[in-house]
Amino acid sequence: MRIMSAEKDLAMAHAGRPRRVLFLSAAERVGGAERSLYELVCALPKDRVEAHVCVPSESPLSRLFALAGIPVHPVPLRRFRRSRNPLVLAGQLRALHLGAKSIGELAGHLGLDLLHANTDATALVAWEVSREAGLPFVWHCRDLRPLGLLAKILASKTACAIAISAAVENHLLQQGVRRECVRHLPNGIDLTRFHPPERRAEVRARTRGYLGISPETPLLIDIGAWVPWKRHELFLDALAEVRRRRPDVVGLLVGSDLFHENRAYVSQLERHAERLRLSDGGLLVLQQRDDVPDLLAASDVLVSTSDDEPFGRVLVEAGASGVPVVSTDSGAKREIVRPGETGLLTPPGDARTLAEACLDLLGQPERLAAMGAAGRRVAAERYEVGRLARDVAALYDELPGPSPHR
Repeated sequence: MRIMSAEKDLAMAHAGRPRRVLFLSAAERVGGAERSLYELVCALPKDRVEAHVCVPSESPLSRLFALAGIPVHPVPLRRFRRSRNPLVLAGQLRALHLGAKSIGELAGHLGLDLLHANTDATALVAWEVSREAGLPFVWHCRDLRPLGLLAKILASKTACAIAISAAVENHLLQQGVRRECVRHLPNGIDLTRFHPPERRAEVRARTRGYLGISPETPLLIDIGAWVPWKRHELFLDALAEVRRRRPDVVGLLVGSDLFHENRAYVSQLERHAERLRLSDGGLLVLQQRDDVPDLLAASDVLVSTSDDEPFGRVLVEAGASGVPVVSTDSGAKREIVRPGETGLLTPPGDARTLAEACLDLLGQPERLAAMGAAGRRVAAERYEVGRLARDVAALYDELPGPSPHR
């Protein structure tokens, strides 16, 4: 009688079917990282990957996945926040342990091959599952925050750390993660959400109509979560400077305090807009919404002011919409924005130079159009989500399966 090794037994059990992968997200609401995860999972080739997701129950994110026909498993995961309060830390560690225990049980029930953690926080949960159950995990790193010892802890068990930009890749290496452990795979977006050139005029007119903005008004747009590192106050300063010379220009600020952690910053933005007298027709503020493609189609220039941007999804979305970008030069933005071709980059924190760049583009309609067309080409060539999905599926094929002691 032939006796197979445990490794061969496992390999044969999983042969002939797609890799069964459980994606982990602790976020209830849909921010940039969650939108990127959703679009990636939906684009994965179903003949190679059987996707399951673990997200908070009855949340906007869980409903998105359910509507797309992706199996949703409501395991209670918590977003982790940095704190020196021992009681807060103890509660978070307990939540991590309980989440890992539930996912370990779910892994056994589903016969999973792999975990895919969408953030640093869920990578901690995946790390504990891997340590206890031998299940490999992918760590999707989407931040430039200092990780300290955490980076080495996660890297000790992860099968691969996906860096969404070269900036994040370098950050991981500087944090002590082994080079052979890191794979640079830029985010992808669903280009079909964004309006083609032949529809832009129609969408622009309709969207401006319901916003109460006239067709000829120059419109600058700033889209992003209302968190301090996005530096939206810099957009307000630049807008005020632009309006001193072009009073016809209007600014559109789109976003929200998505996870209700930055109320003080939101209040600061409101007071700053009042001091600059922008609330008198110069600024329209919209909470986070689902019609970003329409808002971009209605705009003339996207303005990005964030510091240490790990990727800049909205920069790609602007390109897909044919909208030029004026951005501060920080983090990964230079990887997306091609200065003089798809937009302009300015020194970080310099509102006056940012304003000058906006005025320069608004005064050159032909250059605006050429940059918009170039941005659309770059988005299609480099950031289509199907390309990322194929790369991720190929990465899964390279990774080892579960350890036999499961």
